[in-house]
Amino acid sequence: MFTGIAELFSSGYGLHEFDREEEGIELGDVILFKSDIRSIEELPETTSGAADPRRFDNMMGALLEGPYWIVDILPEQVSADAAGQYFAVERFFLRPERIVPLRRKYAEILLRLNCYCDMAVSFDSCASWETNPDPETFAAHVTALSGNEFLRAVFAEQNAMIDYDHNDTYLTVYDPDWALLDKIRALAAAEGLFVWRAPREE
Repeated sequence: MFTGIAELFSSGYGLHEFDREEEGIELGDVILFKSDIRSIEELPETTSGAADPRRFDNMMGALLEGPYWIVDILPEQVSADAAGQYFAVERFFLRPERIVPLRRKYAEILLRLNCYCDMAVSFDSCASWETNPDPETFAAHVTALSGNEFLRAVFAEQNAMIDYDHNDTYLTVYDPDWALLDKIRALAAAEGLFVWRAPREE
């Protein structure tokens, strides 16, 4: 397969240069005649080795409108009128000495899921994707999230997605199938975490 910008030569060029009256194209230093070419197709404009940044757009849009589950430090949602001091406790868990180990747990849950299925991840608002990232690099990136960064992990075959924002103490899991959800529950429990379903908005 040859790729590149081709310059078209008329049949007269072929006759003059190669004693063949046939149209041809030049790709770099290579000249191909029409009889040598099986097909010509336009390739998508993507960075070499990188996934098309738009490949998950439709799926993500549908998942964001659907049901979701929460992987959390708490066993269920705290109601708006609950007693106690939720926000003070949340600030406590968002301190660096607490949130970094928690992020590490979330990174390791995702990496363990990646043992069972392909995982595409983005740290730049879905501008670029990496499939099955290097585990150590991925874990380091998750634990060091800051600013406006957030992690999105897409499991395309399972039609599921997991989001993590650097200011959160929880993961959001969008519409996992039961097999994937069972794995998430088991992995979360092993880390001392809980999985609960968010109530649907009316």
